[in-house]
Amino acid sequence: MRRFVFFLLVLLIACSHKPVQEKRLNLFVWSNYIPDRIWQNFQKDTHITITYDTYDSNEALLQKLQSGVVDYDVIVPSDYMVRILIHEKLLRPLEQGQIPNLKNIGKRFMNPHYDPGNHYSVPFLWTTTGIGYNKAKVTEPVDSWSILWNPKYSGRILMLDDMRETFSVALKWKGHSLNSTDPAILAEAKLLLMLQKPLLKAYNSTNFEELLVSGDVLLAHGWSGQFAQVMDKNPDLAYAIPKEGGPLAVENFAIPASAHHIEEAYAFINYILDAHVGAEITNSCFYPNTNEAAKAFIQPKFLNDPVIYPPESLTANCELMDDIGPVNQVLDRYWTEIKSAE
Repeated sequence: MRRFVFFLLVLLIACSHKPVQEKRLNLFVWSNYIPDRIWQNFQKDTHITITYDTYDSNEALLQKLQSGVVDYDVIVPSDYMVRILIHEKLLRPLEQGQIPNLKNIGKRFMNPHYDPGNHYSVPFLWTTTGIGYNKAKVTEPVDSWSILWNPKYSGRILMLDDMRETFSVALKWKGHSLNSTDPAILAEAKLLLMLQKPLLKAYNSTNFEELLVSGDVLLAHGWSGQFAQVMDKNPDLAYAIPKEGGPLAVENFAIPASAHHIEEAYAFINYILDAHVGAEITNSCFYPNTNEAAKAFIQPKFLNDPVIYPPESLTANCELMDDIGPVNQVLDRYWTEIKSAE
């Protein structure tokens, strides 16, 4: 009997020393969206270890997921890409009960056309695309996309290295929808971008705002939040949404169908949707938040800044991108031809 009791004690002690499996979370997100201290605080509060990679275009995200060799638990696709990923069966349906802070999201961002009922996506941040410029050296009005074709600024113009964003500029400049699928209209847009290419310093989605700060470029096509970050420190820089309008994007959290750390993914999404955390993100990265509850904690200067929270008068001609289906393959071919042209 004593031997049996001793054996049980040894077994219990051995079990009690069994290592606890580490909680992990693998993220694939846009660069410049979430400050490092948010990652650090989440790991400290939840004991979940985060690893993350970044991407600079929705198409890069799609290619990565289609490769089938990724191990990501949370991604941040834009509106139109959510619809594509749903169609490709690359997203896991959400259990909304696992995200109690979903209640903090503003009603105008819920139930979007690209994901009715938010069965696969959670709105996070939103942004506009426009032109950042050095107003000390660009003295004419920056109120139209046409300025990005002005030979006066040859070699000092930058465009995003992003197919849909760049085609959107040419389409909107000529008065078309950025979701146009008309072959003649798309061919015209391609021609415009081919004519523009000799004027460009670069296609760059990674650090376009830094090239504006350094003076390497005077006019840069890019996203509002990153321009707002550098404008806060440099009074010579400005941002404009052209009168023709441009893309207005909503970035969303989603869980890939191939995700392995589901519980941790929900914990992370819910954490980011906390009102205080959401406010800290906007106060740090200068991108407007979909989190209505966070507004009480966002600095008033940001809420009143038309670059960060533009009034409807500035976004009246802006559009959300949509999935353009098979026409995307046409744009892929055009984009390759543009990028490879001398």
